[in-house]
Amino acid sequence: MTERILLVDDEPLILSGYRRGLGKQFSIDTATSGAEALELFDRTGDNPYAVVVSDMRMPEMDGVELLKRLTVSHPQAIRIMLTGNSDQQTAMDAVNQGHVFKFLTKPCSASALREALDEALVQYRTERHRDAISQHAADKVQHLSAKLSHHLRHDILTGLANRRAFELRLKSSLESAKQEERQHIFCFIDIDYFHRINDACGYTAGDELLRQLGALLSHQRRSGDIAARLGSDQFGLILSDCSLQDGQQIVQQIHQQMKAFVFHWEEGNYDLSTSIGLIPVNSDSESVTALFNAAETACNVAKDQGRNRIHTGGAQDALLTRRLTEIQWISRINRAITENRFQLYYQTIEPINPIESEGEHYEILIRLEGDDGRIIPPGEFLPAAEHYHLTPQIDRWVIRNTIGWLNDHPDQLQALSLCSINLSGLSIGDEEMLNFIQETLAQSEVPPGKICFEVTETAAISHLDAAVNFMQVLKASGIRFSLDDFGTGLSSFAYLRTLPVDFLKMDGMFVRHIDRNIIDWTLVKSINDMGQIMGKQTIAEFVENEDIHHQLHEIGVNYAQGYLLSKPSPLFDKGILLDPEA
Repeated sequence: MTERILLVDDEPLILSGYRRGLGKQFSIDTATSGAEALELFDRTGDNPYAVVVSDMRMPEMDGVELLKRLTVSHPQAIRIMLTGNSDQQTAMDAVNQGHVFKFLTKPCSASALREALDEALVQYRTERHRDAISQHAADKVQHLSAKLSHHLRHDILTGLANRRAFELRLKSSLESAKQEERQHIFCFIDIDYFHRINDACGYTAGDELLRQLGALLSHQRRSGDIAARLGSDQFGLILSDCSLQDGQQIVQQIHQQMKAFVFHWEEGNYDLSTSIGLIPVNSDSESVTALFNAAETACNVAKDQGRNRIHTGGAQDALLTRRLTEIQWISRINRAITENRFQLYYQTIEPINPIESEGEHYEILIRLEGDDGRIIPPGEFLPAAEHYHLTPQIDRWVIRNTIGWLNDHPDQLQALSLCSINLSGLSIGDEEMLNFIQETLAQSEVPPGKICFEVTETAAISHLDAAVNFMQVLKASGIRFSLDDFGTGLSSFAYLRTLPVDFLKMDGMFVRHIDRNIIDWTLVKSINDMGQIMGKQTIAEFVENEDIHHQLHEIGVNYAQGYLLSKPSPLFDKGILLDPEA
């Protein structure tokens, strides 16, 4: 497209002369006043003037004022000034106020003006090329900025919202629930056994499954709802302005779609199993963090109940409350380990029919000191520790501190016959735990023969091969083992030939009523008889009165443990002589 040029002069004859001399080379329009020139510029539309040549001296609006206005309204036009006045100051004013490209003195020949117009057009084209490059760069930056903004709010793999965007939406939903009494639904969705897809088909298949599930969620959600990918195989859904009853129906429909979904990969077909936790978001909700904890915990409850189902959590949900309580214990247990807030207690295990003094025999027990100084029994924190696999860390703390205490108290070590330390099921068969025990004892003066590890029957049977190897390795150094809670399994006796234990500790549920329940008495006698035949010594716990102790003596049980004989006491107070005059 040929660039257009506008010549402005209040003398028509001068304009006619320029048109004759330049019209064949350039596309020229003319105007006889500043006002007419502005009107022509406004009518140019998509083909504006590239160059404007204006006389300086004109009535009503001079050239300086015209070019000054065009600087604002049409800044891309190249401006040239013509004047019969050679005054330097006038030229400077024209350049400064009108951003003049070139100043020409009248009379100006057609050849001189032609040369100026050629230069002006080169300048115009250069600037337009530079503007095009700048605009392209600006468009590219804007595109990248928009893409980055999208990625900041969306999951790259599935295209759903990401966790950050989801949390912001949940925060907004919580605020509307509190301030406007609106109600929403928060769903936490977890793919059951997702790792099996990765293991069987590879991570590419796993990614494709996530994409397809993301598409299913996006398609099933209502307008105004938000679906997000919250973790590797976890998704979230917020149903806005939705009652609990309606939310349960909607989520049930989504879950049915997921159950019907079949993932096809190469030659295999795989059903989809998902567990969902559903939580109402209302004025009673505490915070975004609390909502996440509750929704994820409700999902875990669904897993505990068999997976591939929905669990709705609420204020009256006992299961959810218990799981939330367990979650709160995680940080408290970890802090207790790092800050040494656990305390060691001991309870004696005494021979029922002593022939000669055997030395002290006791079991190490654990307690937790709360922030308020209250001593917390193990029943409050060990279930959470077991559920979240923290028991090996607790076992290490107990072993390290027990061995350390014995090593630091040689008088107590000398009086000791046997110290029993409990081991959790997760510690049995753990090579690192095995090495830890051996190294801890090797670095102390405590003889391995004075240590006995107590393992529950359930834990030993659940990890039978590992338990056998674990026991055999440690028994080779002199360590002994006691099978705790014996009798609770349906096939307890069948495993006695396999497990190389030294003691059978009968479950207290059988012992505590043998003085008035013939069935319990018979069970205790059977366990003791079998243990004696197999060369195991027997221990009865929960011995709480003289009648029980007498019955155990009659049956022939070797040892007793319970409140009749002693209550648990702090280990670190053991052996301290109290001043009678204090």
